[in-house]
Amino acid sequence: MKRYIYVFIALLGLTLTACNQSVLDIPQKSVDDMETYIANATEVEVNKLTASMYYGIRNVYNIPWFLVTNEITGENWTGGSDSTDQPPHIKIGNLAISADNSAVSGIWNNFYNMIYRCCIVTDGFAEATEGYKQRAVAEGKALRAWAYMNLVMMYGTPPLVDHVLLPEEYTSGNTDRATAWAAIEKDFTEAAAVLPSKSGKGGQKAIGGRMTKEACIGFLAKAQLYQGKYAEASANLKKVIDSNLYELAPSFDYILRMKGDYCNEYLFEIDEDAFDTTTAGQAIRTDYHRYNGLRPELIKHPDELWASSWGFINVTDGFAAEMIEHDGASDRRINSVLTFDEFATDGLYFHYTKNTPGINLNWFSSAGYARVKGLIYVADKVPGTSATHASSLANIPILRYADILLMYAECAANGAGDKALGLQYLNLVRARAGIDPAPSLSMDDAKYGIKAERRYEFYFETAERWYDLLRWGDFVSERQRLLTKYDIGHSIPSMTIESTIGNWKFTRETFSDGEKPDAHHTLLPFPETAVTASEGNLVQNDRY
Repeated sequence: MKRYIYVFIALLGLTLTACNQSVLDIPQKSVDDMETYIANATEVEVNKLTASMYYGIRNVYNIPWFLVTNEITGENWTGGSDSTDQPPHIKIGNLAISADNSAVSGIWNNFYNMIYRCCIVTDGFAEATEGYKQRAVAEGKALRAWAYMNLVMMYGTPPLVDHVLLPEEYTSGNTDRATAWAAIEKDFTEAAAVLPSKSGKGGQKAIGGRMTKEACIGFLAKAQLYQGKYAEASANLKKVIDSNLYELAPSFDYILRMKGDYCNEYLFEIDEDAFDTTTAGQAIRTDYHRYNGLRPELIKHPDELWASSWGFINVTDGFAAEMIEHDGASDRRINSVLTFDEFATDGLYFHYTKNTPGINLNWFSSAGYARVKGLIYVADKVPGTSATHASSLANIPILRYADILLMYAECAANGAGDKALGLQYLNLVRARAGIDPAPSLSMDDAKYGIKAERRYEFYFETAERWYDLLRWGDFVSERQRLLTKYDIGHSIPSMTIESTIGNWKFTRETFSDGEKPDAHHTLLPFPETAVTASEGNLVQNDRY
């Protein structure tokens, strides 16, 4: 499949844009209509369609989704260099969110475009008897379920799209949550019944970044956990654990690094090795890393890090200080966040032979802490790229075995599953992190509770923290706590050039339009354009 990953449907002469686009009935030269293309599809064409579905998941992970998911929690500073830079994201971080926010509509459009790509395959080959077509349909169901699960978590009652829409369906309204979750569970269950398992530990590379049976079961369990269906989730998580196909990576520095690609911890990952290094191939990788890397004009990079980014979405002092308190000098912590002193001390965690460590200009979005998780390492960069090109070949995990273990522990803490096993699994994750074992199973204990463990284990990965806060009912209180204690959401810091190791100096700019967290912030608004296009059928979320 890898050689087809950049073959877009548009290059095949097919229409693949948005769910509500009509097609002019005018024959075009060298263009196949969809019906003919599907009817005549050989394994080559099916592989191209499959590749397009997986490209869809990579598109949604690009901006704006990964920015919003990491800004809205208050654990990364929002926007760019000041209160006027990246206005849609400043408003996300301030919770001053409106239905015309371009980030909100961008997320919506990208996820529904991915669902549309999947529906082309699930509709087109629904009756197929060939094994490769049946596998493509199963992958389409799994990816569609993953996309729709994200939409439900973010927007609440988005329209269910489980087939290529007819023109009369373009104005669909809200889908109630029970119906939405049932459709998600159905897709994951049906996909798991068809898709293969990997051959054994070490077998993921042969499959690449494609869905497996266990990945589907793991996502199904996550969907059930989101609904509070602990018994069902626990049973499915145990299936994954008992498969003996997965284990934690040896150390935390495997995560989001190239040495972690296809490791036994990853159940599902965005497969960077499947994408070439052409100009087109670089586009999404560039945007993702341009936003989340360190900026060489502001802070001098050590030898190990690639200096080619915009320096946005740095860690907040609220998260960094609390992770340091929780994890100490653990392997997990030093591969997630560092103090300025730790970052800039030659030979401690990084080395400086090309630069003298320090600040070049005021380091915006920093109150003395640096996020290192997710940065580009020189060892992982795409070979041959220029000094100003931000790109990495490290795969991006979407579901990890650590998540499977902690979800099981959570189920056990809530009365479903074996509590002794739950504690054992929790402590496996803590041991790999480099912290002491928990003495008992707890959700809320600040030192060893499952909530805290998930917070620090999955920092800066997909939407884990945001969705956890939403499903636990903790989002409003946690955002208010961070606002009260650290002013996160109403201001942005800059560490000034006068700062030195042991002597940090800051300025702080206050935002004028920040909102106090309340219940309506637990859902994003439906995009204004979607509400208008629905002709009154899509009812907007409260107070938007």
